[in-house]
Amino acid sequence: MKLKTIGIAVTIASLLLGLSQTTIAREPPVAKLVHIEGQVEYTRNDKRWNPVRRTKYLFPGYKIKTGADGSGKLINQQTGESQELGSNSEIEVTVDGILLVAGNLTEPQSESVSVFQSLMNKFAKAQRYTTVRRSLTSSDDKVCDNKVRTIRNVSLSTAHPDLVWRNACPEFSYRLIIDGNATEVSAQSTSEMIRYSVSGVKPGEHSYRVEVLDRDGTVYIPRKESKFVWVSRKDEKEMVAALDTLSDDVFMQTNYLEEKGMYVAAMDAYRDYFGENPDDNDMRPLLIQSYNDLKLTNLKQSEARLYNAALEEDY
Repeated sequence: MKLKTIGIAVTIASLLLGLSQTTIAREPPVAKLVHIEGQVEYTRNDKRWNPVRRTKYLFPGYKIKTGADGSGKLINQQTGESQELGSNSEIEVTVDGILLVAGNLTEPQSESVSVFQSLMNKFAKAQRYTTVRRSLTSSDDKVCDNKVRTIRNVSLSTAHPDLVWRNACPEFSYRLIIDGNATEVSAQSTSEMIRYSVSGVKPGEHSYRVEVLDRDGTVYIPRKESKFVWVSRKDEKEMVAALDTLSDDVFMQTNYLEEKGMYVAAMDAYRDYFGENPDDNDMRPLLIQSYNDLKLTNLKQSEARLYNAALEEDY
């Protein structure tokens, strides 16, 4: 009887593992490294050393080292205090802060108001979307889902005019209806997402919906319409000026864009960042959440698998 009970338990556990994989929650960043000059490198959990060329968020387990011409400024995300990291130095990042291994690190100085709470909230929320859903059979992956959902509210501008949605199936085409006016969008068999650049609309709010078509006609019409706001040139100039003050800090830039409803622009900023920094896995949940916000479920799952695979290598 005991053997039978154990067998049932093992079977249930195996099925649960087949359906999903729960990731190990990562701590939010402890500090960020800014004002980088010369040779500066980092490693994640004693993996290979990679160059640091722009603002870098530092998570527990990271190590940083500088060369003979290398330097930077560390900003503690909890206290807001800063420290200057000198040349030929090495530090280790722990959950409690920064440890000097060798070289020069100045005493903490008052820097700015802490953004630690917003960081914690953002990373905690992003972790929810890193679970990988695994199909029970390989054939499930080949079934097309014609229910294309779109983000309910988004802002667009002259510099960032694209609406995006999931590519439901290679042979499906789409009908984009903006304020009652329809535009046919042809099938794009190899595209990871569908992008459509809006033009010729006035500043303000507009309604839109995406209908899905196959060779025989319409196969999906959403129950509710979505909305986008076209940002005026004046407001766009103000946003560009604000972004310029954030330098090369991808977290602060994307956070600002999302506050303004520019979710597609934020996604593109994340994609550019990971194109330049493919090894920065600890920041990847933010891109996964961005895909989730834009209803790009296929890209969300693909990125979550990549995140989990890299995470497994660390443990």
